[in-house]
Amino acid sequence: MPNARAQMPRGAVSRLAVRARAHIRRWQRNTEGVAAVEFAFIVPIMSVMFMGAVELSQAITVDRRVSQVASSTADLIARAETSISQTEISDIMKIGGYVMEPSSAAPLQIILRNVTSSPTNASITKQSWTCTYKGSGGAGGTSTQTCECTNTAFTVPANLITTNDSVVVAEVTYAYKPLVFDFFMKQSFGTSGSSGTYTLAQTVYMKPRSQTAMLLQTSGTACPAPTF
Repeated sequence: MPNARAQMPRGAVSRLAVRARAHIRRWQRNTEGVAAVEFAFIVPIMSVMFMGAVELSQAITVDRRVSQVASSTADLIARAETSISQTEISDIMKIGGYVMEPSSAAPLQIILRNVTSSPTNASITKQSWTCTYKGSGGAGGTSTQTCECTNTAFTVPANLITTNDSVVVAEVTYAYKPLVFDFFMKQSFGTSGSSGTYTLAQTVYMKPRSQTAMLLQTSGTACPAPTF
């Protein structure tokens, strides 16, 4: 049987080749649908960037409030003269919950300490009293506070205080839970915390305005000074 292509006139083959090349060039120049394809590629990336920006800005806001709670509580304790009651400390601690608003105060923990140095060696320091506050869960929630006199060693940064000196230490932690997802939190704050929460922490050291304010026990007696 004769070859079909051999039976076709050469002119017809040339016209088919020209037409095929024209179709290919037209297809190459066609830009219809390019915008839709580009949009499909960009939308997921832009969505992730938007949610990440919202998440990160929220985390930074909460972290700044944690710092504000630490500095505010330490400053108010440092203003006390001679002695301070547990009721006064409780009122100061509760301020932290208001500072954290509109974020929940439930994950908030504040630890206040009064640290004194040895009369002969500034590197030897002990805490005379400590109070720990844990926030409530919002409306109807109950915050807890425990205070006690202590005479235990507590280390502060070198050269912070001199001999026979004291400093108020405020340690604030907040178990932050991301609003949407925790990928950006892991990149920014590491992998501390568990169950989708990340611990934001701040420690502030504040020198007393006048002299060390000793904690008043429930009996009304002030905590004894540390022994060295």
